[in-house]
Amino acid sequence: MQVSIVIPCHNAERFIGRCLDSCFAQTHRPIELIAVDDGSADGTAALLEQAAARAPFAMRVVKQSNAGACAARNAGLALATGAYIQFMDADDALHPTKIAAQVRIATDQGLPGIVAGSVRTIPPNGDEAQARIERVGHGDAWLDLMSHGLGQTSSNLWKRDDVEACHGWDPAMGSSQEYDLMFRMMQHGARVAYAPEPLTVIYRQPGDSISTKRLDMTYTRFIALRARILAHLRSTQPDLDKHPFEQVLFDAIRTLYPYAPARAVELYHAHFPNGFRPTRSSATGRGYLFLHLILGFDLANRARRALSGRR
Repeated sequence: MQVSIVIPCHNAERFIGRCLDSCFAQTHRPIELIAVDDGSADGTAALLEQAAARAPFAMRVVKQSNAGACAARNAGLALATGAYIQFMDADDALHPTKIAAQVRIATDQGLPGIVAGSVRTIPPNGDEAQARIERVGHGDAWLDLMSHGLGQTSSNLWKRDDVEACHGWDPAMGSSQEYDLMFRMMQHGARVAYAPEPLTVIYRQPGDSISTKRLDMTYTRFIALRARILAHLRSTQPDLDKHPFEQVLFDAIRTLYPYAPARAVELYHAHFPNGFRPTRSSATGRGYLFLHLILGFDLANRARRALSGRR
């Protein structure tokens, strides 16, 4: 089975060598690699050309004006010939057996649209002893999609036909890009398989901390996508127990509250016009549940912030 690796690259000279070496070390064959230089202003383009000369399989370098990672992925997708696509972020790396293991899972499970993979995340200081393992969900694909349990861009393997059927990546998405794509694929009937072994390494870069303004926008986009997922399930699966999905949406709105209180209250009333009785979750403990029951959403969050000493 042919697999195409697609790597969008923008000013990636510091880490693109590590990424490419991990791709070249893949045990699966046949593979092709398409690197899209997305308007880099550093030495990325030269490094890509040098790598193409030593690649152990076909490697193509495409150059375009800076248009963002999603547009670059779509440019690579348009040239890809593989049955499955390994989309890579330029600062990530793969275990040598990553693609082979996930192709085997895909073959054994009837060629699903998505093979969701687990990841090992290395902190910015590079201390592998502090690495965090994030495993994909437990088999309820829709709930895993809702709760961010279907892997990440580089950790997954993507069936090209299913990606193309929903027109690829949405360049308008500032975050939650892979979950937006997976949602549209699943709406079109794509199935999900799971790869529990963490064969993808995510390297957090220095300066990855997100400002309050960006957190506001990131959580708002996260909430908007989860609201779309919930609306889809309400219309297509009326008998499905929606409470676990509503709990995820509630927890996301509550997480937004410290960064944008007024927007969080607005979103809460928009999505839960008749109120909501949350249950305990990783984000909602017993103390908060009592406050919410007595005071409601806004006052409970105000009280919680006051009790924790937050401004």
